[in-house]
Amino acid sequence: DVIASRLYFYYSYSYELTGDLAEIRGNLLALHRIATLRHDELGQETLLNLLLRNYLHYNLYDQAEKLRSKAPRFEAHSNQQFCRYLFYLGKIRTIQLEYTDAKESLLQAARKAPVAARGFRIQCNKWAVIVRLLLGEIPERTVFMQRGMEKALRPYFELTNAVRIGDLELFRNIADKFAT
Repeated sequence: DVIASRLYFYYSYSYELTGDLAEIRGNLLALHRIATLRHDELGQETLLNLLLRNYLHYNLYDQAEKLRSKAPRFEAHSNQQFCRYLFYLGKIRTIQLEYTDAKESLLQAARKAPVAARGFRIQCNKWAVIVRLLLGEIPERTVFMQRGMEKALRPYFELTNAVRIGDLELFRNIADKFAT
């Protein structure tokens, strides 16, 4: 099961690198069905995350939510897979305007992520900052000052400061400056 789940990941990753991720969606769905029938829980976790990633890559949030809601529930066997699941769930909830649930999922994913997964933790924190701003909350300064994340979260820190001050013109300038 462990080797199979690694193979699923690299299979999907290779297609993602070539830009042909949509081609394998049917295969991933079939593999998920087989893993479910075989009670391969690690395979189910991995394939569910790969399918969610596939859907989110193409902005198919409704399909991702339908899959997530219909997929069998499982106990998390892999911390990394559970963190990814929480991150994808947070992104889906954000797009569906369910900000409170999104914030909880994203913050939990960032907390549970290994320290070595800095890029993943940065993405979780970026999304969490945006969601908190949409909720009308001002994130704490410590979020932006985490070791190794200062540079990546700098645009979000400046945006948060503009919201804290209440200067709409400064907000627009910062948004334009970091639009890319």
